[in-house]
Amino acid sequence: MPFRAWYFQPGAQALENIMRSSPIETSVLIVGAGPVGLTLAADLAWRGVDCVIVDPRTAINPHPRAISIGVRSMEHFRRLGLDQRVIDAGVPRAQALDVVYVTRMLDREIHRFEIPSIDDLASRGEELARSVPEIAASPYYKTWTAQAPLERLLLDHVEARPPARVMSGWRLTTFSEAADSVEATLFEEATGERRTVRAAYMVGCDGASSAVRAGLGVPLSGRGALGSALGLYFRAPALRRLLGASAGVMYWMLAPGVGGVIYTIDGGDEWVFNRYFAPGEAARVDDPVALIKAAIGRDIDVELISALDWTPRQLVANSYGSRRVFLAGDACHLFVPTGGFGMNTGIGDVVDLAWKIEATLAGWGGARLLESYDAERRPIGLRNTLEAADNYARSGDIFAQPAHVEDAGPVGEATRAAIGRLLPPKIKHFAPIGVHLGYRYEGSPIIVADGTPAPAQEAASYAPTSRPGHRAPHAWLASGQSTLDLFGRGFVLLSFGDGAGGGEAFGAAARAKGVPLRMETIADPAVSALYERRFVLVRPDGHVAWRGNAPPEDPGAILDIARGAGAG
Repeated sequence: MPFRAWYFQPGAQALENIMRSSPIETSVLIVGAGPVGLTLAADLAWRGVDCVIVDPRTAINPHPRAISIGVRSMEHFRRLGLDQRVIDAGVPRAQALDVVYVTRMLDREIHRFEIPSIDDLASRGEELARSVPEIAASPYYKTWTAQAPLERLLLDHVEARPPARVMSGWRLTTFSEAADSVEATLFEEATGERRTVRAAYMVGCDGASSAVRAGLGVPLSGRGALGSALGLYFRAPALRRLLGASAGVMYWMLAPGVGGVIYTIDGGDEWVFNRYFAPGEAARVDDPVALIKAAIGRDIDVELISALDWTPRQLVANSYGSRRVFLAGDACHLFVPTGGFGMNTGIGDVVDLAWKIEATLAGWGGARLLESYDAERRPIGLRNTLEAADNYARSGDIFAQPAHVEDAGPVGEATRAAIGRLLPPKIKHFAPIGVHLGYRYEGSPIIVADGTPAPAQEAASYAPTSRPGHRAPHAWLASGQSTLDLFGRGFVLLSFGDGAGGGEAFGAAARAKGVPLRMETIADPAVSALYERRFVLVRPDGHVAWRGNAPPEDPGAILDIARGAGAG
């Protein structure tokens, strides 16, 4: 009798049980599905890298937190094809983004920072750039979109991309790191089920109480708590109409007992009042609706949607991770929101991390590439948290004004005028383009420094430069593209003017090492002048790795440094 092989063919339920008991295998496990974790998932998916993103929440928290999308974050969303959707998720494009200081919202105006709308930038960009040169530095200037709608569109985007898998309702319980992988245990609250995930890398984007940071044993350092605050999310159908044609998006109230800021969420009915309590002031509110009406300065219909106590802080993790486990966003830096840096700094973290993970998984990234994440991003976290803390301290100085700030007579007028004279420098709080675009990776082990002095860092101003470590400048090309549109996939060698055609040795070295490199020739004299050198090597994240007026003697050595395979 001939031998016949026999195979067990499980039923559907048995097959499902087998699959659910097997470890989930993925390249990257992302812990936390806030805007930072979702941006990382979107960037990895754009690069074709598979990932699993887990979060204990089953719904997006509707209470607004971050509100302003920074210029550099918008440039990253442009690369992902999301910039217009991000704009449309915010206030109407015609809404001026003015920030206004008042006694109370519908009372006396003290000072106004005029910030153009998205429509103004599109139709009058060149004109506006003559008065504010920084407007020409990017296709974007300021975007007013709240965190909750941003998260919703990012989640929809990620869920539609097969390299990414979203597991809502699951939380990380434990993890261990081996030489070649990370193994994590997940727990689903609704069912009590546990799953194991095995990943090449894990990134903790899980916020201020990060389980990943706790598991790594990494402490936070800094100034700690800077004060106390209460966030009140409310609906006021009549408020936008009462503000009239000159409505801004943010109002700072200076009257006694209502010190804080009210800002719009949607340009319509929805608003947030962040009440900041001064040192020694009782951080207690018995009637939130009455407080909102007092800050508005009118007894109008107000519906409280939610309230959230929170603590402004300045803290940064002592390390941004280990060999295979990394921290990003609030997991490694905690901000006071004055300046709008927190979420945007986190987005910058994961953009730096995404291309390095891709390169390492693909084999062309060197052994030191992922090590450079801490060296590049931790100094940015330190600088940005301190800048936000400085803004917060200066805001406290403004709030500490005499009680007669509301007086109708000469004393009140003089008081308001004195406050108004203090306010112009605070433009760095509301249009901090130097923070968003002027950061640089000074001393990075994967940047080839050229010995030029570091330019001054000013929060409210920015001068484009191709100096190594800096963001490669934006300029419009004859094709209608921005130079920013050239970057993202591998390295790009830009050749300018009569330097065109001199980069063949770079191409040969890249092919020999398996490094993706594209060469672009730009003949426009204005763009050539902006980039300052005949050759500029740009990384996948849009930062300059090297520049020179002649090809280097050993382009392979330059590429090795830039991909983290150099000696050191």
